[in-house]
Amino acid sequence: MQSTAGDPQDESARPRSLLARNRPFLLLWSGESISLLGSEISVVALPSLAVLVFGSGAVGVGMLVALQWLPFVLLAPVMGVVTDRLRRRPLMLVANMARFVILGSLPLAAVLDRLTVPHLYLAALLKGVFDVVFQVAYQAYMPQLLDRADLVDGNVKTQLSRSFALVAGRSIGGALVGLIGAARAVAADAASYVVAAATLLFIRQPESPPTPSQRGVSAALKDIRDSMPMALGNRVVRHLMLMATFGNMGGSLALAMVIVYAYEDLHLSSGQLGLALSLGGAAVLLGAAMSQRINERLGMGRSLVLTHAMLALAFLLLPTAVLGGTTFGFAIIVVSQAISNFTMPVTNVAVMTLIQKATPSDMLGRVTGVALPFVWGANALGPVVGTAVAAATGNTAAFLLSSLLAGTAVLWILVGGLHRLTDEVPEQLRVSA
Repeated sequence: MQSTAGDPQDESARPRSLLARNRPFLLLWSGESISLLGSEISVVALPSLAVLVFGSGAVGVGMLVALQWLPFVLLAPVMGVVTDRLRRRPLMLVANMARFVILGSLPLAAVLDRLTVPHLYLAALLKGVFDVVFQVAYQAYMPQLLDRADLVDGNVKTQLSRSFALVAGRSIGGALVGLIGAARAVAADAASYVVAAATLLFIRQPESPPTPSQRGVSAALKDIRDSMPMALGNRVVRHLMLMATFGNMGGSLALAMVIVYAYEDLHLSSGQLGLALSLGGAAVLLGAAMSQRINERLGMGRSLVLTHAMLALAFLLLPTAVLGGTTFGFAIIVVSQAISNFTMPVTNVAVMTLIQKATPSDMLGRVTGVALPFVWGANALGPVVGTAVAAATGNTAAFLLSSLLAGTAVLWILVGGLHRLTDEVPEQLRVSA
């Protein structure tokens, strides 16, 4: 018998929210949301500490940032193997408490008048090391808490938190630096890791012990050597990595050059530029809110084609900003940034879900570890390439290159056949040892 709209049977059959019916994921997501907000505070607070306390210039701040992403390039493959050989939740606990101690040492040293530049740089490097530990373990652990059908929803929740932190965290960080000083502002990030660790302790769902085929150092080293061909040998993972490498390089190139472009070619003030980036950046929240609907409606493969085509268009708009006055240039930057920021969470949800569905749980750490150096390496390389192209041929050429890179990402999706993927990865396309 069919139930009617007001039937209690219909109400009980209606699926509850993922957060309401999955307490372990609720705890994981809550802790990560708070931690992400704290991390965005440090995006402002750590460079502010270098500039305001030690008088560091652009080179010093650049080194501080580089020290935090360098471990992703150098250590991620190793941590991928470690993650597949150990339980993931203890690794995340260790990473959170280590980052609490590392960042907490900075305000403590400042209070004791013992803070030095080497201490600041060492803290940035060590934080980067444990960022790698946490991120690889998190990406491998989250699918263990979710049914396969809930992976999209889980990734959407994570992207909503990441998007909110991106918009709110840096504003909060700037306000805290002004109110209590840069060193004490870092303490807010340190405290967020304690909260995140506490939420992990309350997760009671047993974690399946890893079962590596062989144990010992020599076996682990063999896994490190084999992880690259294992990941790149899979068509889905390989083309997702190529897509992300080209797309991220184009995005980081455009973001770095738009600041120079706004000052040198459009003659915007720092206040106008900041407002344009803030208005455009708010679109990331809309993208996060709509990411599940877009990926489910179009299918994850076609949504990746759409988002990277939109990226190419966003970067192609930027050279037109010089065709009008200041107001026109301001509007073009807002629109371009809004388009690119809107696509970010939609893309991330599709990429993470496809990798999780293509990769068995006992290999997910290694696949993630192989992918991260490409992603972070592209983010680091983009501004370097953009600066070289702009110096040689002008800012317009740099934006055209960023659009070409995003367009090339679309080609990798099509060449790999990823546009045919909807909400599942066929078994024959999944990663195998």
